[in-house]
Amino acid sequence: MNDDEAAGRKPLGNGEKLVRLVAYSNKKAPLEVNMQQVMLELTDASSTGYRSGLDLVAVLDVSGSMAGKKLQDTKIAMQFIIKKLSPIDRLSIVSFSTTAKRVCRLHFMTEDRQVELERLVNELEDDSLTNISDGLLTGRQVLDGRRLSGGRVASIILMSDGEHNIGSVLPETVDVGNVAVYTFGFGDDHNPRVLDMVAKNSQGGTFNYVKDGVALSGPFSQILGGLLSVVVRDLKLTVRQQPGDSKIEKVDPGSYPQTQDAAAGSVTVSFGDLYSREVRKVMVDLLLPAVDREYDATVVIAQCSYSVQGKPFLTPPLRCSISRTRTAAGPDAIKPTEVKTELARRDHADLIGEASTMDPVGARDKLEGGRKALDNLEESNPMVGILKTEADQLRKLTEPPNLYDTQGRPYARSSKTSHDRQRMASRGDVQDVRPFATPLMDKYLEQAKKFQEDPTMPLPSLDDDVRDEEEPPPMPPPPEDKERVTETLVAGQPRVPRTWWGEYSPQHRATSRRAWVMVILCTVLAIIVVVTIAAVLSVYLIYKPNTPYLAVSDAQLGQFQGGQYLQVSITILANNLKSKADATFSSFELAMGFHGDEVALLRSEPFVVPRQSSLPLHFNVVALEPAGMRNMDESLDAGLVPLDLSGKTRTRWRVGIFQKRQFWTRISCRLRFFFPGNGTVMPTDRDRCRSRLT
Repeated sequence: MNDDEAAGRKPLGNGEKLVRLVAYSNKKAPLEVNMQQVMLELTDASSTGYRSGLDLVAVLDVSGSMAGKKLQDTKIAMQFIIKKLSPIDRLSIVSFSTTAKRVCRLHFMTEDRQVELERLVNELEDDSLTNISDGLLTGRQVLDGRRLSGGRVASIILMSDGEHNIGSVLPETVDVGNVAVYTFGFGDDHNPRVLDMVAKNSQGGTFNYVKDGVALSGPFSQILGGLLSVVVRDLKLTVRQQPGDSKIEKVDPGSYPQTQDAAAGSVTVSFGDLYSREVRKVMVDLLLPAVDREYDATVVIAQCSYSVQGKPFLTPPLRCSISRTRTAAGPDAIKPTEVKTELARRDHADLIGEASTMDPVGARDKLEGGRKALDNLEESNPMVGILKTEADQLRKLTEPPNLYDTQGRPYARSSKTSHDRQRMASRGDVQDVRPFATPLMDKYLEQAKKFQEDPTMPLPSLDDDVRDEEEPPPMPPPPEDKERVTETLVAGQPRVPRTWWGEYSPQHRATSRRAWVMVILCTVLAIIVVVTIAAVLSVYLIYKPNTPYLAVSDAQLGQFQGGQYLQVSITILANNLKSKADATFSSFELAMGFHGDEVALLRSEPFVVPRQSSLPLHFNVVALEPAGMRNMDESLDAGLVPLDLSGKTRTRWRVGIFQKRQFWTRISCRLRFFFPGNGTVMPTDRDRCRSRLT
């Protein structure tokens, strides 16, 4: 089942600051031995435009029980997925009944492939028994057989409406490796325990319950909205205690795995991939030792590591400080609102987990007690309202008793998995309770509802969805609550728990002459730095908007002839928007690359572009080496050929009579061509391919 199609993606300029790290804790702690809790909040602040390509395998139940409306709903949901995937994404479809069948291998979703897969989906027919294990194993084989896998998001969606009733391998024992499996229990006759276990055994997967009468396209759209926004990958959080100031007693990240380093006094949590705008919250229980003086203690240091497009990144270390003081409240001190709400959410999730294994009467009593506890929380936090609605809905499903078995338990299992993963999952009806939903999920849900009504309607492309994407929300301002402290190193430097002349204590109120001299010197130095930065920034802002630049205006992929060369015609515009000066461009060489190999150089001698005009530069024919041709054959089979363009040139112009200005401008982008076919370049790639100041 080898698949070796290739794809391109938007190159990343700077992968830093894509994860925001904030800490919440009490501001003060007594001098005596005491326990403190710190909540660490990680937020994905990435833009979907830099996402990784998706390799998705849809494993679909087509057993006899799927006949009629269920199978028709499945086809509509798959049509939605096919139409929403972009040319850098690949889709494979596996169907299963008594045995499993790979309907199609992984294909890039070009327009021609979309038409082909829509036809294959419409031809699906119901048949015989339900072999979930064989379907899951076949889906795993599709992903294992990839020869192109680096940097791509690999996931499986598994949908079934019934019990596994044939085959010697149990579904919950299938090893899916480092792949997220999102399971969907469709209707009242599926086995929620099995599908829940399959999702839990995967990396980041969730169990989604879809009750009878609910269209499957809505729940499918939520998972798709997450997978098509993955930028931050292999996210890890490392928390370190501070010897003499704190000791880590417990780290609770939900269901995510963690490892301990006793020698370093640290704990590392692995979250895997993060959807754009997703949030993860981690509770850290700390033991603070007895001290004999007042001071600001750094109780924990946290740092995130992650990768973006294969490049590793680190957030700056975050230091959480608590003031050790005689006036601090004891163990009964009021916790920050954010911490109280998160603790209540975790208690609520544990309660639902317990209720899922009880008889209907015991579950109802358990849920009613938990619902009363939620009344003590502040209504201003949206999560509080979500938890109350969730508790009310689940309590209603405990009567009559048979309703709890067919709908209540699946609801409880999907809810518990969602809370443990801190990730959106369908609970019967995807529109009612939506904790952890992201903006793109909200957008896709609305699109899915309209598509369900009219499957012939055109859907916005992913590029259109990204273009409308709002900027990430700004970092929260420092809290005013005296019993809370929030620190982040993404927006600025951390609050230092000690003064620059030593640890703070009441004895330091007297200021020495040396301290005043240092203050004055630091002030003068700061003024000089500020003035210098302002001067540099002013020059930059004056000249940057009108700096001459290069931009790709057109590109066309020609015929591939006999394995000897590939013809490419490309037009680059040299633009000069200045109204009072001509611009001189130095000679340059732009390298054209294919799969990391340089295949051609686009050369130009020096030239001048008159004021407020542009000069087109035309280039033709790219010769390929034999090594490159093997990769080219693979890309031609995929229907999508990526070529990288990179290089720089120096631009100069005159300011006034005597002064001259010059800057280096660099171009680095990827152009993806639809080929075989019309050979045109992807419009979004063409529009983004322009040089910028270095």
